Amino acid sequence: MASVNLTRRDLLQRMAFGSIGFSAASGLLRAAASDARRPNIVLLYADDLGWTDLACFGSGYYETPNLDRLCSQGMKFTNAYSCAANCSPSRASLLTGQYVPRHGVYTVGGKNRFDDDKKCLKWSERKLLAPENADGILPDKVTVAEALSQSGYSCGQFGKWHVGEGKGQLPTAQGFPSSVLMTSHSHFNFMTSPPPPKKPGKDDYLSDFLAEQAVGFVERNKGNPMFLYFPNFLVHSPHESKKDIIAKYKAKKPAGRHHNPVYAAMIECLDQSFGRVLDALDRFGLSENTLVMFFSDNGGVASADNRGLNEGGEVTSNHPLRGTKGMLYEGGIRVPLIARWPGVIEPGSVCDTPVIGVDFYPTFLEVTGAKPPAGQILDGESMIPLMKGAERLPREDIFWWMPGYLPGRQAPANAIRSGDYKLIEFFEDGHLELYNLKNDIGERNDLAAAEPDKARELHNKLKHWREATGAKIPERNPNFDPKNEGKW
Repeated sequence: MASVNLTRRDLLQRMAFGSIGFSAASGLLRAAASDARRPNIVLLYADDLGWTDLACFGSGYYETPNLDRLCSQGMKFTNAYSCAANCSPSRASLLTGQYVPRHGVYTVGGKNRFDDDKKCLKWSERKLLAPENADGILPDKVTVAEALSQSGYSCGQFGKWHVGEGKGQLPTAQGFPSSVLMTSHSHFNFMTSPPPPKKPGKDDYLSDFLAEQAVGFVERNKGNPMFLYFPNFLVHSPHESKKDIIAKYKAKKPAGRHHNPVYAAMIECLDQSFGRVLDALDRFGLSENTLVMFFSDNGGVASADNRGLNEGGEVTSNHPLRGTKGMLYEGGIRVPLIARWPGVIEPGSVCDTPVIGVDFYPTFLEVTGAKPPAGQILDGESMIPLMKGAERLPREDIFWWMPGYLPGRQAPANAIRSGDYKLIEFFEDGHLELYNLKNDIGERNDLAAAEPDKARELHNKLKHWREATGAKIPERNPNFDPKNEGKW
């Protein structure tokens, strides 16, 4: 249904002056009333925020009162996952509803990334030759914003895009006519209508500026069904924040393994910027009819060797999880997820069922009544049954595909979670690691040798999934020098 921008007063005035007939006006009034009842969707998306980086997810050092309140008013998902361990593929999966092999974005930049880093082997010197990487969402993919736009939703994107800058790849071509696009952490393109009165100055904190634009979008569209996608650049590097908030955390005693005052201040600023959007929903009377979801694009940035150990880190810690951003261990892919939808989600509820980034697209389709794109496979499941109290979804398995290198973190690999078990396959040497996450959330006890039947079962599922999605294992480098074994 196309969105109706006329107010009831506008329609009655037009009826009085004879500009539209009574039956047509009645139809428009019904359409306007119907649109007014359609739920809004607000997606608050963090960058590099780890699973324990919110107070409501266990941190005793970081302070996140707005997101804590959102959690108390909605549902906390304890087994939520990004579709990748790094930025661009996670965002591409979220927006297309497809796993990485289907959209082809598996890393940031191209396969030659890190070639200029003297600490890393060049791409051509590594043991495996990574495939070509799509530089962003291809124009033939129908994003969730395009699907919702076609159903009459006003869609806006404010913040980090990171899924393509070529022809047909920018937000305005992907379903977001209103957009402030961050192509990097300091470069902006302004596409919003009306344009902001000024660009952020050198003394402006960027998350505050983005929050202002997002709140403006909410205000302009409070009479229409809307989808607001707010992908904040926080808490990605560079690690900088407001001096007064940094000082506050310098005076605060560390708790657990969280102790970095600059990073803590960044998290508080993230919480404040999202809080401004939540306050706007309250101010304009929209909260009761809005599904709000909070999510992160991958796990936190913690220090870890290439086995994912020693995750203490000078930035943050993903403890008790193993690993960091860029790894398929839990620390790289398990992330906080919160959902609030008054009248549907029970306040203070908790869901332990595994969910993943591709589940957002079908969830938003069900919420809005929008049609799925013809000819485009959607890999996820709607989370609405879980939000309504169901204990499981009609699937057992979720998957990850990482055919390229992230030097210092992980070589090419793929993974599956099936029930409580998780299997990781490493392509350089073909070895498998199997973990029971219910008993071993820190992935310290590899069960591949002790439970070979379970390892074989999950490996077969992985191989079938690769075949179904067109995922191809990276090729061996015929010029690989054995002296570089174990180096990336």
